[in-house]
Amino acid sequence: MKKIVTILFTSLFFMSTAFAGGMIGVKLGAGTLDGERTVDPSHGTTNGASGSVDSEYAAIFGEISGEKFAVGLELVPLEGKIDTKATTTTDSTVTISNLATVYALVPFGSSPIYGKLGYSRAELSVKANYTTVTVGAHSDNLEGPMIALGAQFDSPIPFLDVIRVEATHHMFDEVSITTTNTNGTGDTHTKKGEADLTTISLSLAKSF
Repeated sequence: MKKIVTILFTSLFFMSTAFAGGMIGVKLGAGTLDGERTVDPSHGTTNGASGSVDSEYAAIFGEISGEKFAVGLELVPLEGKIDTKATTTTDSTVTISNLATVYALVPFGSSPIYGKLGYSRAELSVKANYTTVTVGAHSDNLEGPMIALGAQFDSPIPFLDVIRVEATHHMFDEVSITTTNTNGTGDTHTKKGEADLTTISLSLAKSF
């Protein structure tokens, strides 16, 4: 899937020399992050426990358009924090920041419907919630492919040109965290998990 990034950036390079136009805009929406624990030594080799977090979000984006498709970059400038349950052996807080997505947008003929395919990457930082737990190695990034389906309409707002309604699904790769219990036992645990992010959003954009 990482080859998608190379393909999209190559397309962006060629399109930038003879582009038909572009746009910049903002996106507002709500999303659900669904996570599943894939490896947990304290509960056997694998453990299918799962959970979800709902949140609102905002993003900014820019696109360059060609004759048949557009290439864009979207950035979420906000941070998100996820706390594990206090009863877990890896009681900690994960901060997700700088979620960026590079993508290609393809219209479906003369209809307002379009599809998007891209690749997303975010930065991860982890800290323990208690002094009896220390965080060792952990994944620094959250990344994976993205697909979306949306509809684009002319904007009735005078200083804007485009309104979009979009449903997006991110499929992130597996991440891991290693923690040590410093309260007597000194046990070290490495846990792994995967996550999907599904969002519904409204975008407002200005063409140039």
